[in-house]
Amino acid sequence: MLKLLSMELLKVKRSQALWMMFAVPLVVLLLNVLMTLKKISIGALGEAHWARLWMGSTMLWCYFMMPLYIALITSLLNGHEHKNQIWRLMLTLPVSRQLNAAKAVLAWLFVAGANAVLVGSVALTIALLGVAGASQQGAFVFPMLAFWAKVSLACIPILVIQHTIGWRVRDLVLPLAVGVMATIGITQIGSSEHWVRRAPSRR
Repeated sequence: MLKLLSMELLKVKRSQALWMMFAVPLVVLLLNVLMTLKKISIGALGEAHWARLWMGSTMLWCYFMMPLYIALITSLLNGHEHKNQIWRLMLTLPVSRQLNAAKAVLAWLFVAGANAVLVGSVALTIALLGVAGASQQGAFVFPMLAFWAKVSLACIPILVIQHTIGWRVRDLVLPLAVGVMATIGITQIGSSEHWVRRAPSRR
């Protein structure tokens, strides 16, 4: 398994999949930073604005971009073998099942990496804005490590579904369609009165 995983890592070196791991989270951050700076100057930024920046970036990522990113990354990683019908050769080898698992693990590593890029880029942006004169009070109270761990684990079911689709379907349209449906479903389920919500704290 480790040899297969190392082989897959060599395949994605300088590939579109690697660039997407950085580009997609940074687009989310850029959008939220531009919206924040459009409303308020750097010197007036404070604790409430940092909380909104963290919340806006993580919500936009989890609700909208991450399901689409999972569809994109699983299709890109599996697309290498769809070219020239390499899957037919791979499935005749005794490591076909291990290769499938290695592809899934690699896709998860890319998603976990994208989550880390999002969290790290938000923290770095806040630090740079602090150098530019913004207040740093309450800027880093967001549970960065816990968020990364929870989101990276929670995405595994949808990643398995998308990996299975990408493994069997060469076209990118179906995985993206499933990603769009997942995005719509997340927004509807998350706003439902039946969704599990945190109980109010008692003081």
